[in-house]
Amino acid sequence: MHNPPMISGRRALLLAAAVAALIGCGGTTDDRPASWPFISATITEPSCATVNCHSEVAKRAGVDMHDRASGFDAMVMKGFVDPTSPDTSAVLYLMRGQGSTRMPPDMPLPEADIVLIRNWIAAGAKNE
Repeated sequence: MHNPPMISGRRALLLAAAVAALIGCGGTTDDRPASWPFISATITEPSCATVNCHSEVAKRAGVDMHDRASGFDAMVMKGFVDPTSPDTSAVLYLMRGQGSTRMPPDMPLPEADIVLIRNWIAAGAKNE
């Protein structure tokens, strides 16, 4: 019968620290609010309301997201989100690049941002 080698106390501590760092010690929660004011200011305005896309001037596909009010109108009033079925909302489909068009086209949003938007939609897609 083969006995595995013993790990010294110091090595065991280093190994435990390395494993904890790899799994993140539970530090993967997103504390950002799933609210339109936050999403508009930190995600859609800087990522979507750019000169060539959904700015007040460009309005690609007739969509203007240059500020909180116009962005909310574009997302909710024009039907890009469906609070009754967040996972089938057109905006999530486009952000995940599941079709021929991906938004934003230059660099995809981090999955954490897309999840935050999905959570906002699931909570009723309110402008509060």
